[in-house]
Amino acid sequence: MLHLTKEEQQNIQNARNLYYDFFNGFFVYELIEGRLETSQKQILILKQSLLEESLDESLSYLQEEIKNNGMQGFKQEHTQMFALPFDGKQVGIHLSHYYENCIGGESLLTMRSLVKQSDIRLNRDRFKDTEEHIGFLFGFIGYLIQNNQDSLAKEVFLFSHNAFLGLCRELQERGDSKLYLHLALLLESFLKFEKEFYH
Repeated sequence: MLHLTKEEQQNIQNARNLYYDFFNGFFVYELIEGRLETSQKQILILKQSLLEESLDESLSYLQEEIKNNGMQGFKQEHTQMFALPFDGKQVGIHLSHYYENCIGGESLLTMRSLVKQSDIRLNRDRFKDTEEHIGFLFGFIGYLIQNNQDSLAKEVFLFSHNAFLGLCRELQERGDSKLYLHLALLLESFLKFEKEFYH
């Protein structure tokens, strides 16, 4: 972050935290229900400083869904995409799906090792999945950024980046993805920003 004032650096950090929290709230099923007000506020903020003008349509679509139906549609589509895909191929939500074509492979061991370098530990009572769950990783990276653990955040992001892109691609390939299609478009744009940020 050369040639940026402290205030500009802080603004970028805040924006990155916002995006990671936004995606964490939609990709971790257990969080969706309680995110109504937070998601509404985050969408308003994201609409004020778009990464790309074309993303206004996706944010407006999500905003309208929340206004009309709350979070129920997100819960249903999350289940349809990631858990019980009756009408199509299940979208992978774990790193190993994208890197080893399985769940619980070497990617899980790598992520457990990286998580151990932080003070974060999974609460198995509230989150039943593993450290390679992509929704968890959004929250984890955001936490690391917020707590100035930038080198670990970078390592986790760079290791996970191709899986994040794979998630976007699989959501876009599903013909029945609506809400998560718009989330994938937003995520894809954010990933471009993050990749530039880290290079």
